[in-house]
Amino acid sequence: MNMPIESELRRIISAVAGIPNDFGRSAHLYWELGISSAKALELLLEIEEHYGLTIPDEQFVQATSLEHLVELVSGLSSGHGRREPALDAA
Repeated sequence: MNMPIESELRRIISAVAGIPNDFGRSAHLYWELGISSAKALELLLEIEEHYGLTIPDEQFVQATSLEHLVELVSGLSSGHGRREPALDAA
């Protein structure tokens, strides 16, 4: 279990959804925590920006809990899905 990633994702989910951060690791983001599709898009963008990742939509929609998001972000952070730094157009 990756506690720093879990803590950060918990904070991000809580802030985006406007809910307390004491929800369970396996709580369903949409059914149990009430995250709407608009909030899910905001959550995706926040996670991508925070970690500097590009998360494929197909993988994000399958990650329906904090536990799944931790696994997804951990896997992508290990080298797959990292954004390439932008090159200056000088």
